[in-house]
Amino acid sequence: MNQAERLRPETMSIFARAFEVVAAQLGIAVVGFFVFRSQIQDKESILKFLSTLGIDLALPFFVFVSIINNFDPAGHSRWYIYPLWWLGLTTGLFLLSLFFTLVSKSNREFFLSLFFQNGIFFPLALMAGLYGGDSAEVAVLFIFMMFYPSFFFLVIPAILGLKQPKTRWRRLLSPVFLATVLAILFKLTGLEVYIPGFLRSTFAAVGSISTPLIFLILGGNIYLDLVGARKFFPGKVLWFVLVKNFIFPASVLLAIKIFHIPPPVSLILILQGAVPPLTVVPVLVGRAGGNRAFVNQLFVASALVSAVSLPLFLYLFTRFGF
Repeated sequence: MNQAERLRPETMSIFARAFEVVAAQLGIAVVGFFVFRSQIQDKESILKFLSTLGIDLALPFFVFVSIINNFDPAGHSRWYIYPLWWLGLTTGLFLLSLFFTLVSKSNREFFLSLFFQNGIFFPLALMAGLYGGDSAEVAVLFIFMMFYPSFFFLVIPAILGLKQPKTRWRRLLSPVFLATVLAILFKLTGLEVYIPGFLRSTFAAVGSISTPLIFLILGGNIYLDLVGARKFFPGKVLWFVLVKNFIFPASVLLAIKIFHIPPPVSLILILQGAVPPLTVVPVLVGRAGGNRAFVNQLFVASALVSAVSLPLFLYLFTRFGF
C-alpha cells in the first residue's frame, strides 16, 4: 500500500469513523464541564495546573516519543518543507480571516477566533483515531505545526495589547517546540537507538494523557466562561460557524485541488482548515479586557458543529480524490 492509499481510508466509513472520534473528544469535554460544575474550590487554579500538566509536560513527551518511534526521515525526504507549508496555510488563513472580519464588520475577537485554529489537538485526536497514535501521520503533524505555538504566543499578545514580554519570549521556545527539534535531531543523527526502552515507555505513558487531559480542561474552561454569561450573540455565532466550519475548509479543498497538493500535506491542510478555534483565545482575550464570553460562544458553537462538519469534509477529501 502506497502513502496516498494509506492516507485515504475507505470513503464509505470515513464519515462515521471521524464522527465517532470527534464526538468522543467532545464527550470528554462534557465530562470536564460537569466535573468543574461540581463543588470544586478554586477552579481557576486547578485549570491552570492541569493546563501546565497537559500542554507543558504531557504533550512534549508525546511529541518526542511519536517522532522518535514513528518518523522516518528517509521515507519523508522533504520533511523540512512541512513548516513552509504551514507558513503558506497561515498566510491563507490570515487573508481569509481578515476578509470575512471586514465583510461582517466584526471586531478583533471575531478575527482572532477565525485566524487561530485548534491546529494540534483536534487533528491529533482524528489522526490517532483513524490511523493509530503510533502512526507516522501523527509525527508529521507535529513537524508541520512545530512553529505554531511560538507564533501564537508572539502574535496574539501584540494584537491584544498584552504587555507580557517575559512570558512571550519564554513561550517562543515552548516545550512542544523544543521536544520537536530535539526529536528531529535524534532521528537525523541516529542517536535515537541509544534511548533506553524504559525511557521511551515512560515518555509514551506520560504523553498518552495529553489529549484526554486537554479536552477535560476544555470542558472546564467552557463551564467557567458560560456560567457567568449575561448576553448571547446568536447572529454573530451563526455567521462565524458558517465561515469557520464550512467556507474555510471548502476554500482549503479548492486550494488542494488547484495546486495538486500531495499527501500527507493535503490531509493535514484539510484538517487545519476544518477544526474549531484555538481554546486559549478566550483566556487571552479576557486578560486583555475583551469580550471573553463572546469568544467562548464562538468556540463552543464551532466545536459542536465540527462533530458533523469535520467528518463531512474528510469524506469529501477522500471521496473526490483530493
